Amino acid sequence: MTTRIKHLKVLSMILIITASMSVSCKKYLSPEPISTFDPGFVFGNVPNAQAALMGAYYSLSGDFGYGIRVSYYYAHDDDIIMGGGSGLDQLRHQEAHYTLVAGNTDIVSTFNQFYAGIERANNCIYYIPKMPQYSETAQSSDAVQLRRMVGEALTVRAQYYFELTRIWGDVPVQWEPSAFQANLFPRRTSRDTIYTRLLSDLALAKTLMPWRTQATQDERFTKGSAMALRAKIALFAGGYSLKQSGQITRPSNYLDYYTIVKAECAELMQNRAQHNLAPTFKGLFKDVIDAHKAMDPNGELIMQVAMANGTNSDSKIGLQNGTKINGVGGSLGNMLPTYFYQFDSTDVRRDVTVVPFEVVRDVFGRGHASNSIYDGKFRRDWVSSPAFYFSSGVTTGTNPVTTTPASNSALQNMQLNWPLIRFADVLLMFAEADNELTSAPSPEAVAAWREVNLRGHNNNAALVPVPPTDKVGFFKLLVKERMLEFGGEGIRKYDLIRWNLLGTALTEAKANLARWAAGTAMQALTYQAAPPAYTLVATLPTQMYYYQNALAENNVIWANSFYKPTPSPAPLDITNNNALLTTTNRVAWYANANVTTTYTNYLGFGFVSGKSELYPIPQSAIDANNNLKPQNPLY
Repeated sequence: MTTRIKHLKVLSMILIITASMSVSCKKYLSPEPISTFDPGFVFGNVPNAQAALMGAYYSLSGDFGYGIRVSYYYAHDDDIIMGGGSGLDQLRHQEAHYTLVAGNTDIVSTFNQFYAGIERANNCIYYIPKMPQYSETAQSSDAVQLRRMVGEALTVRAQYYFELTRIWGDVPVQWEPSAFQANLFPRRTSRDTIYTRLLSDLALAKTLMPWRTQATQDERFTKGSAMALRAKIALFAGGYSLKQSGQITRPSNYLDYYTIVKAECAELMQNRAQHNLAPTFKGLFKDVIDAHKAMDPNGELIMQVAMANGTNSDSKIGLQNGTKINGVGGSLGNMLPTYFYQFDSTDVRRDVTVVPFEVVRDVFGRGHASNSIYDGKFRRDWVSSPAFYFSSGVTTGTNPVTTTPASNSALQNMQLNWPLIRFADVLLMFAEADNELTSAPSPEAVAAWREVNLRGHNNNAALVPVPPTDKVGFFKLLVKERMLEFGGEGIRKYDLIRWNLLGTALTEAKANLARWAAGTAMQALTYQAAPPAYTLVATLPTQMYYYQNALAENNVIWANSFYKPTPSPAPLDITNNNALLTTTNRVAWYANANVTTTYTNYLGFGFVSGKSELYPIPQSAIDANNNLKPQNPLY
């Protein structure tokens, strides 16, 4: 039985068992249960306890979890992506462009869904240790499984609270099942207090769970997951955040948190048999995530959200972002052309992450203008199982690049998992923490950065740049490296917030877009290492020609260089008897009139420093619990 089928069977049990266990922690946080099972039944045996645990995982997925909103809509705008598409009218535009209000119905659905997951996790954390089979000293199979489940529940709960604090700041907390909560109207708890509890919980959780190779690899969290999440939370605990006072500050003891980051990452780096970089950047996405493999053999995917069929448990990843196929999908993640030129010409990550074309009819590619570049890590043309096409409305064939979709709704809900933390993040977190704790970059920090960059250059050491030797310069290098490595993975905006650079990044990105439209040379960003000098010139091509019969998969699409002036006369079409390419085979690139002032202004349209770093607490939650006031600053 495949892992994904196992998940579907377990999820069917959730509807019977865990939904009924999810007695509303507060009436404004989750709906009333449809029925009630006695905890003695739910936690009466190991299979039922595991079903309850799967219920705790369940709220991570679906449209209002990491299926699209938390992973994508909420994670932009930034200096990489204009999220939600251009415009200001729809909810996703408001979420991306910092114009949302407390009554936004998307954010309340996410808020409620994550608290439902917390309640389910709390049930597991409370009741499983009370089961007769559970013993901290017993080594029976049941005892080992149950201890792992407690560790998983602690980790899942930590993930929910981590995301809630990143999005909303100080939030109400509960650490026990709602049945034991005396106060139905809790106040908000400082995120610093929440972080302290989560770091303690994860220190325990990692002692309860096995390494990934010591357990069935079934998309459940393991020891490495708890360690990586603990490092990530410590990184944010030591970073900047918007406080209720309206000030953006970091704690005075922030270096204590960086010490935790370094220690957790160092231990993970010492266990390469458990977690390591995938051999190729492209292969991680094409051959693992997009190929629906539950785990990659190298363990780079330390944490990911498993998706299954159905609105409440699937994802729109690869449909509402990613490449277009025959004109369908893709357009809600507009990669900025200015981001394209942060990569050097030899960085293989560029053509995985940034896709200025779509797949047409078959394997042929059609070039897109620079105002229509999309992210490419989650590509429908890399999804290889016919089952996902037939269940999504495809009329004929076995592959999306050789079939015609039945409608614009075709090829969606493809059950693509969402990566939460990769081993590349561990390496770069280690380098950043070590740099904060030292007066100059250490050899160990440089080596960790170099490992990531080396893979980005297809393991060609001659192409890896020479790193700065000063603390500030190396930090700026890491800011850039994280931009190049994690584009489209919902990480950049929150990195910029914890560095207190989001406002600066949006301002400088908009300024470079204006230069792009005018055909003047872009400028290096002040907050990160500069791109190659050959990208900061006014002689970039104004037109890009693409071949008549381009091979999209191999990126044999473009007839002229992205880094040299447009050739005259037009280049020859090597796919069509060397005929001269015509204007029908070219798209606007540099000095593109479509990168208008209106287009540029959509990026971060409503951003206000001291406000937009957080979303407002959903109004319906405040209406039900007046103790959640005051609202976040300036809302």
